[in-house]
Amino acid sequence: MRKWWLLLGILVLVLGITGCGDKKSYSMDRVESRAYLGPDGDLYVEELFTYTFKGSFNGMTRAIDRADQNGVEFFEAYVPPENPKLGSFSYENLQRLDVQWDNDNDTYYIYDAAQNETKQVYYRYRIDHAAVKYDETGKLEWSFFKNNQEDLHQVSVDLFMPGDYKNEDVHAFLHDRSGGKITSEGPPAVHYENDDLTSDGTAHMVVYFPTEQLSQMTATEEHVSLQKQLSAEQKYQDRLAARDDRMNAIRPVIQIGMVVFIVGALLYALSWRKISAWLRRGDVTRQDIDEADPLLLMYMLRKGRLKREDFMAGLLSLRQKGYVTVKQVPASKRFQEEPTAPEFTLLFTFKGRMDQLNPAEKHLVGWLFEEINGSLTFKLDSLAGPTFKERQSSRIVSQYRAKSVKHADRLRKWIRLLSRTQPYSGQVRTNPLLKLFIPLTAAVYYGLLLYLLFTDAASTLMIVLTAVLLGAGAVWASIRFRKKLWIFLYLLACFIMGSQIVHDISGDYLILTVCSALFVWSIPVHVLSWETHRYRFALKALRNTLGKGETSYAGEPLGSEQAAEYAALLGTVPRYIKHRKQTGSADAALAAAAVVPVLFSAEILESLNYTQNHLLLKPMGIGGSSSGSSSSSFSDGGGGGGGGTGAF
Repeated sequence: MRKWWLLLGILVLVLGITGCGDKKSYSMDRVESRAYLGPDGDLYVEELFTYTFKGSFNGMTRAIDRADQNGVEFFEAYVPPENPKLGSFSYENLQRLDVQWDNDNDTYYIYDAAQNETKQVYYRYRIDHAAVKYDETGKLEWSFFKNNQEDLHQVSVDLFMPGDYKNEDVHAFLHDRSGGKITSEGPPAVHYENDDLTSDGTAHMVVYFPTEQLSQMTATEEHVSLQKQLSAEQKYQDRLAARDDRMNAIRPVIQIGMVVFIVGALLYALSWRKISAWLRRGDVTRQDIDEADPLLLMYMLRKGRLKREDFMAGLLSLRQKGYVTVKQVPASKRFQEEPTAPEFTLLFTFKGRMDQLNPAEKHLVGWLFEEINGSLTFKLDSLAGPTFKERQSSRIVSQYRAKSVKHADRLRKWIRLLSRTQPYSGQVRTNPLLKLFIPLTAAVYYGLLLYLLFTDAASTLMIVLTAVLLGAGAVWASIRFRKKLWIFLYLLACFIMGSQIVHDISGDYLILTVCSALFVWSIPVHVLSWETHRYRFALKALRNTLGKGETSYAGEPLGSEQAAEYAALLGTVPRYIKHRKQTGSADAALAAAAVVPVLFSAEILESLNYTQNHLLLKPMGIGGSSSGSSSSSFSDGGGGGGGGTGAF
């Protein structure tokens, strides 16, 4: 129940964050660009951006591809004249705007405050040696709009050559998976237009042209075959042309997968075995619970995943079987100066024979008990961590930490032994479906994502990295199928990589990933019998009963000794003590009659609660947590913002 409340709280927080704050927004309504290739290979660019602002902004941002930025000789911004037509005016006599470069996010920040208005900004810059000259051809590779904060509308780009040329000698190719059209029938030599260049678009142009256009450049020694380059580019264009058909072919498979995963998750969530067990939980009487092995009850409640404090269930199990006696004794000397520590604790003494115990019980006795004066005893507060005074000594703390690591190792071994011992192993078993489903899920998502990336004409580097990294993740998640955390992390990685697909099928794929994660979450790691489900629901009901201070369960009154033991087992000691203190007169009467059971006194329950809350020092990775300080800095870059082409 706490998980659901936590999820609800996170949802409310997210909705509150997204629903509050500034309502300001902006759009880039029109973007015009003219680029002039010089005979020396430099590229001079002029741009005219038209913005519409709703709210108050400090200025605009213009991202430049890092590869281009290394050669940017200058970047300037101006207020254009009224009714400007790009190419018909000069920057001279225009008002120049303050510009600052942020190297951290490859972005220029242009200071020109705006509020509830439409305005235009004129940019000009030059990229040194943007083109390359080979023996057979000249080549210009240019990412003119990349890393956009918002969509760019009515985009047009014109590229002009420095000299005369034939249209058939200019070969232009567009690497833009978000759409757009490119022509090379001039003038200009190349024209690009796109009514809506989405923020995740990659407007990337590759142009091959006669070497005579670069008359002031020296050809590189590297040999590049023009025909091979054109053939490779044409194959890429064919992939782009076939992209929609191939994506639409796989879409029904993805949609069917969504339905299958959602139905599967619902079937597991609404399991008839669990529902019928919940309806029949009342058939488990108080006598049934009283007669059951305390350790078996906790093993069923925890579905085999016992916690650090559940060693107490093992001790009470030995006590119920007559192997152990228990009595109240003064707390250890080190707690006498601890204000919050109790004055009393429990002393368990082993009275049985080791050859009568099963392997798990032998391990528990060897783990907790030590021989003193010829008897095997265990003092409960010996598992409590360092007192406040002891924490002042790093040497003593180190000793407790080492002891805690040893305690955790023995706990794990005890749990493994229980999983192989009857009747525990018969109540909870690993779900065999996980061994089949998780490797199958990893393989399907691996193949599907690679298909989508290839069909989407993603870069070779992205496809190779995805194949290597996700391939390793799929293998690891399949090997560690018993820990669903790994398949969740794998699906998260698939979700992140799937978001890089520049096609509307990306949304379907991301939904499919979420649906499969819900299905994996709904599949139980352990399979429980119907009887085990009934007892789990009955124990949860008993826990609620004790937490509310009620003294009857399933219509029958709870005995004081049994109620105290159940409170200790089920983790409701603080609330149970609170309610017992409210009825302290009854306890006093029992004490006067000298019939108070050992676990029934408030002092002992408080001692038990103290020990369970101070169980040694949690070692790293064993139910522990590490904390550290981290800081994040935001480079102002002259203005702040996250970088990219847009506004701030």
